[in-house]
Amino acid sequence: MLKNYLITIFRQIKNHKIFSFINIFGLSLGMAACLVIAQYVNFHTSFDSFHSKADRIYRLESDAYKNGKLVSQSVTAASLLGETARDQSPSILEVARFYNFSYANSSIIYTDGDNKTNFEQQHVYIADPGVFKLFDFEFEAGSAAKFAEPQKAILTLSESKKFFDDPAKAIGKSFTLSGNNGSHDYELIGVLKDIPSNSHIQFGLLLSYPALDNYSDSRDSWVVNSMITYLLLENPSRQEQALSEIVRLDEENSKAAYEANGLFFDYFLRPIKDIHLNTTNSWAFSEGVDSKTVMVLSLIAVIILVIAWINYMNLSLVRTMERLKEMGVRKCMGSTMQQITQLFVLEAFVMNLIAFGFAILLTQIGEKYLIEVTGLPVSALMDLKVLSLLLGLIAIGTLLIGLYPYILLKTMNIVNILVGNRGKVGGVKMRKTMVLVQFMITFILIAGTVTVYNQINYMREADLGIDIENILVLKSPPGDISQKDREDVKRFSTLKTELLKHTGIRAITNAGEIPGEPVGWATKIYLKNDSKENSVQTGLVSMDLDFPKFFGIDLVAGRELQRGDSPWSKGDVVINEKLAERLGFDNPEDAVGAELSGFYAPLTVRGVLENHHQTSLHNDYSPLAYILSSWTEFYFVKLQLDASSNTDRSTQLTNLVQTVKAEWDGIFTDYQLDYFFLDHAFDAQYQEDIRFGKIFSSFSGIAILIACLGLFGLTSFSIQQRTKEIGIRKVLGASAKNLMMLLSKEYMVLVIAACLLSLPVAYFIMQNWLEDYTFRINIGWWFVVIPVLFVVGLALLSISSKVISTVKSAPVDSLRTE
Repeated sequence: MLKNYLITIFRQIKNHKIFSFINIFGLSLGMAACLVIAQYVNFHTSFDSFHSKADRIYRLESDAYKNGKLVSQSVTAASLLGETARDQSPSILEVARFYNFSYANSSIIYTDGDNKTNFEQQHVYIADPGVFKLFDFEFEAGSAAKFAEPQKAILTLSESKKFFDDPAKAIGKSFTLSGNNGSHDYELIGVLKDIPSNSHIQFGLLLSYPALDNYSDSRDSWVVNSMITYLLLENPSRQEQALSEIVRLDEENSKAAYEANGLFFDYFLRPIKDIHLNTTNSWAFSEGVDSKTVMVLSLIAVIILVIAWINYMNLSLVRTMERLKEMGVRKCMGSTMQQITQLFVLEAFVMNLIAFGFAILLTQIGEKYLIEVTGLPVSALMDLKVLSLLLGLIAIGTLLIGLYPYILLKTMNIVNILVGNRGKVGGVKMRKTMVLVQFMITFILIAGTVTVYNQINYMREADLGIDIENILVLKSPPGDISQKDREDVKRFSTLKTELLKHTGIRAITNAGEIPGEPVGWATKIYLKNDSKENSVQTGLVSMDLDFPKFFGIDLVAGRELQRGDSPWSKGDVVINEKLAERLGFDNPEDAVGAELSGFYAPLTVRGVLENHHQTSLHNDYSPLAYILSSWTEFYFVKLQLDASSNTDRSTQLTNLVQTVKAEWDGIFTDYQLDYFFLDHAFDAQYQEDIRFGKIFSSFSGIAILIACLGLFGLTSFSIQQRTKEIGIRKVLGASAKNLMMLLSKEYMVLVIAACLLSLPVAYFIMQNWLEDYTFRINIGWWFVVIPVLFVVGLALLSISSKVISTVKSAPVDSLRTE
């Protein structure tokens, strides 16, 4: 019996190649899209689950309120808070703390005999031994046995390979970590295997906890919130008890100091598995992913799969009507409805299985593109758990699709089938409803795609208030700001002099911050003689004198800093409009001459600069104060291109980079040049937005294509039922134009109705999505016109091919069907 069924099924596929191709192609597209999205969702929801204690690990976070208003959300806490809570609460078994030391412009200097190796070291954190009690980071060599001792260090495998060929032989070696906070020697006690890509905790170098005393006075603090703190609870059910202990300790040791500044901290515990999808704070390790993105893509995956199944049923209906006599004969010859149902279910299973094979093939062919678009690691593209899920969905789809012809046949009389009287095949209203729903979804997806791309383009092309074009950023070598006669400052001066001799170099400056990244140095500033409760969290931009002019940041009041003004340790400062506003000044001119407190020294405002976007347009303008300081992490070189030259832009930039490199190598002989272009770095902030746009549009396109295939199938079915009618109309003189309108009108009315019904839904969804952006586009005429034109155009394209072929056929062919 099974062999007979399979022969029948493959004969049907062979004899109806075009139908089978469309059916399998639609299913495979839907499955491939669902497979990739499922892998994306699975990867981003699997973060940190590889830790054996993950169900009991929480990060201590807080919301800061000032005068009852939420002013910030923090992923850090005072160093003593978590430690003391562990010691006093039985609910908390262990604590792990990290201090982000990446701001210090650090380099590792390793000397082996006469050989000296120097590399800039990013992602540097100071941590306590609890890290290796909470988290399952594996060692390639060495161990964490001595990590509680002073001046110990652990590198990841990738970072260690910059200095050591064999990780095992690296254990016990010493190196110097040099940066703006000075130079200190560390012993390497361990090399970790590279941290899994689905870990939100990512670092390159860990320093033992006592090292914190070399760089900060926050080790024994109750009020400096600088430690990323994780807690291991005895049981997940003990969260309330653990949190109450933390709140009690905060009230006893910190609350008074916070209240003096008008602050109140509301603490909470975030499960480690929830961190990646619920925070985008890159200061605490890696960037997260917006949970809305994951939910939207999950919804699209479901929509695509459901549309693919519906289309299969609709297309199968066309073939079922052609096979009704076959089914009737089978029943007359003794086949039971159960056997006929088995045939249809097996046929659906075979088609699904073939489509599944093609879906895997499509993902393999497009692997490189998919990795680029989704940002997934290679290993995530063929996750067995996702494949198992899809196989389960295939089983469900097989039953749904295979039972549909059975339901159809059960409603029809066998005698009517054999004499060719099919009557009204059921489901007309349902099929029309599905066309309506499919094209409502199509309208929403097109409107969403257009909105997403308009918003991304708006952010990438908006006036930033700062010039970032053709600016080369050089990572400066480390320098100890505590030294009076600094060698790195002298070298920078020499580099500046030599580079400005070249015609392609317009200007050079330096600073401790880079546009496109949050300002890492901050303090609370308030007006002198005013209450601390009115202090404003302010980013401090350490800079050279010509920094504002270099970047084209306009002065709106007062004057810029000039030679003779005091550095940050004395007190001259310029601020931006946002800080002036937050300090209570109605206009920038009123802020000039104001005296500010809250920093190491009283500050006097000499001028007010125009607001500029320090970070992406997701965020509002930040309150900033610009101070003179030699705390330098970046050198900025403005390149001048020759518009009259026959040499293209890319070649000119390459030549200028080579010029900069030649001068650098002659001056900084012991430091390799590390550079990037500022506009590229700034644009990188929108990487997740761009990725979301590509994923959304790509898979929306697949859903739309599958919906169009479904419309093509329904049109074929409708025309098949009206073949004789068409022939008669042609004999009676109906023109091709009249027939086109007659056959298209039914579905075009549905398509236009779908556009009208889905418009308010699409508007509501996209308005809600845009609320996540501080600076955003306004929805205009394009939101209606472009999707309507697309939907109507796609529908006409789907219908017209079949309609035109039918209209052009000879009337005699239509009249002798059946």
